[in-house]
Amino acid sequence: MIETESQFLERRPQRLCLMCGKCCRVVTASIPYDEMVKRAKEGDKESLEFLELFEPFESVEAAKAVDKEIVENIPDYENRTFYTCRFLKGNLCSRYETRLGVCKRFPSSPWAVYPPGCGYAGWLFVEREKIMKYVRGLKEEQLKYKMMLQTTPELKEKLEKLIASIDENIKLFAKYGSEKW
Repeated sequence: MIETESQFLERRPQRLCLMCGKCCRVVTASIPYDEMVKRAKEGDKESLEFLELFEPFESVEAAKAVDKEIVENIPDYENRTFYTCRFLKGNLCSRYETRLGVCKRFPSSPWAVYPPGCGYAGWLFVEREKIMKYVRGLKEEQLKYKMMLQTTPELKEKLEKLIASIDENIKLFAKYGSEKW
């Protein structure tokens, strides 16, 4: 059930992109701007690519002036840095054929933050639900083994290994809230 980013990208239906340019017009990153700059100086490829493509808005208000709906769609937007793509012309990429990996990979996860009205919204919702269902199944299986521990002491070591293995699988999704599912 756990797939790599490349497997996810191969399955992603590119036809769902509405070519509206919203995902390039107002963008934010999961790490603060200062950290992004620091990582870029240290040679981090993703940070270098991101900063090559995107320039920061002067303020959150400047980003809101471009697209208030996108900005306010981001949790904790008041404390974020927003960016715009240097290569967006109208709604299209002026360097589409030579675009960088960060662009080719969007959205690269079912948990990608996408702009309101994005063509991928429904598909990403279904993909998140599939993963949440998988994690819930793991939790049910884990609970079954925990209950068996109480009634079958001779299998304790095997059951504890199974429980630990399931815990590791669930932890893979912790940053997406798997403890709540």
